[in-house]
Amino acid sequence: MKTVLLRGGPVGLHRVHRVAGSELPEKVTVAYYGLHVHFVPTGDVEVVDGDELPVFQWSYSTAIAE
Repeated sequence: MKTVLLRGGPVGLHRVHRVAGSELPEKVTVAYYGLHVHFVPTGDVEVVDGDELPVFQWSYSTAIAE
């Protein structure tokens, strides 16, 4: 598991997020109140609670199909 920092997107979304795998993904997608919220890597790193986390920036949102 990798931990990343999400920047932008919905106000209530948790900013520290865990993703599966040992490699950083090309995109992070989070389900949030009927939406898929998509984030892309910025190449930046921020320190959160002493850990250096890669930063992913909000890119766009899509509705979750039922």
